[in-house]
Amino acid sequence: MTDGARAATRAGRQPREAATHCPYCALQCGMTLREEAGRVTVQPRQFPTNRGGLCQKGWTSADLLDHTERLTTPLLRDPASGELRPASWDAALDRIATAIRDLWARQGRDAVAVFGGGGLTNEKAYALGRFARVTLRTRNIDYNGRFCMSSAAAAGLRAFGVDRGLPFPLADLGHADTLLLVGANPAETMPPLMRYLTEQRERGGRLIVVDPRLTATARQADLHLQPLPGTDLAVANALLHVALTEGWVDRAYVADRTTGFEAVRRSVAGWWPARAEALAGVPVADLVATAHALGTAERAIILTARGAEQHAKGVDTVTAFVNLALALGLPGRPGSGYGCLTGQGNGQGGREHGQKADQLPGYRKIDDPAAREHVARVWGVPAETLPGPGVSAYELLDSLGTADGPKAMLLFGSNPVVSAPRAARVTDRLRALDLLVVADFLLSETAALADVVLPTAQWAEEDGTMTNLEGRVLRRRALREPPPGVRTDLEILADLAARLEGRAPSYRFRDRKGPLLTPGPGAAANQAAAEQATAEQATAEQATAEQA
Repeated sequence: MTDGARAATRAGRQPREAATHCPYCALQCGMTLREEAGRVTVQPRQFPTNRGGLCQKGWTSADLLDHTERLTTPLLRDPASGELRPASWDAALDRIATAIRDLWARQGRDAVAVFGGGGLTNEKAYALGRFARVTLRTRNIDYNGRFCMSSAAAAGLRAFGVDRGLPFPLADLGHADTLLLVGANPAETMPPLMRYLTEQRERGGRLIVVDPRLTATARQADLHLQPLPGTDLAVANALLHVALTEGWVDRAYVADRTTGFEAVRRSVAGWWPARAEALAGVPVADLVATAHALGTAERAIILTARGAEQHAKGVDTVTAFVNLALALGLPGRPGSGYGCLTGQGNGQGGREHGQKADQLPGYRKIDDPAAREHVARVWGVPAETLPGPGVSAYELLDSLGTADGPKAMLLFGSNPVVSAPRAARVTDRLRALDLLVVADFLLSETAALADVVLPTAQWAEEDGTMTNLEGRVLRRRALREPPPGVRTDLEILADLAARLEGRAPSYRFRDRKGPLLTPGPGAAANQAAAEQATAEQATAEQATAEQA
């Protein structure tokens, strides 16, 4: 039993309750789950991000827990009929382990890929990255957060050396004199956040929204800039151009706390407002008014989101808005700064804990010798056994089943058939795999293509932590146990590691019965199989080297 479920299920006490957090967006609103007579209901809970409020997603979040189509047994694809059929856990895990060992022997460790998601807990993200690099020893791992705010992450690393969503609490939004919101519509995507914008307006602050569409959020703005799609970069450069020409740049801040300003100044010199208006369609008067509102405010905040990030020049666009914030001296000033509104529930924690192709836990670069030594020492493995950097999410998906790409993929917490760019192409690549394993609680569009489907626990059935958009590490508590036959993602990873490594998993956790996991009765056989696979792989690699 999970610690949360244990605490929530005290003898003689009914109904059961658990203080937890919404599983959806990066706000991670506080809520209380209550189970009575087999029905789970949701109540809002006072928490700094949502202040006792919930949106429709939160109110209905418990509906999926008892969905009629929920999976409660593994499914294996029948080679003869091509249909998915119920199977035992041993049969499912054995099939996965056998196929992986066969691929190792024939094509090496990188033949197997892992794909994660921004909805996984910190613990799962960490375990998934470790499983890929220690058990599978593959460089091919990434996660769907690349489709979310990867442009902002790259821009943040470029400018600040760190990838963070918000470097300040949401409460600062309500106190901003000027708030520039670029490419976000929280009125529909994060409704509880809107109370901070209402608070800002009631305090006399000014909200400026940059969005090609007249969204529900833009309707509440004091000024709405409507650039043509894909021209946000021109808008950002024009705003800095105006700030320079009008003398609103904080020269002392720039001199003391930044580098490279002259190069930026030269790059925006040609972006006078009339040119930006001709390209982006935003009137000169609106550009000047926006720059004035930012440049003369005591407290000003610039926020970017998916609209500014998810196109070909996403990194450059976010960098331009960061440059604007730096030129005005906003980052580090109380009540001011630059931030990014992260999207998925654990988009921040997911990349902090090692799901990205080029990062180990803690933002450590995987090709940094010191970082490799440190993490390898913690994991108890030789640093030279850790793989090098892989490719990013779409590149990984696009390479599946190709001559030089992975031939198998294990997928947790994602549905790329629906969510990935060029989804039809990704679907074709998934179909080309020798082995596709999907862990999910419903037969999603991606799971329907899988060779093995593993039923997993949902958010209210396991403990863990999440990192919200402010960087708060939050405790998610279980209300109840998973249904019979369902396992958590951590249990699945541990069981696969035991089979592939031939021993108990190196990372250990408490199962639902309480004691730490120990090697099962098949450990000896698994050890022999693992040693045989290693020997076969060495022979194959030697043969390849001799042919070369």
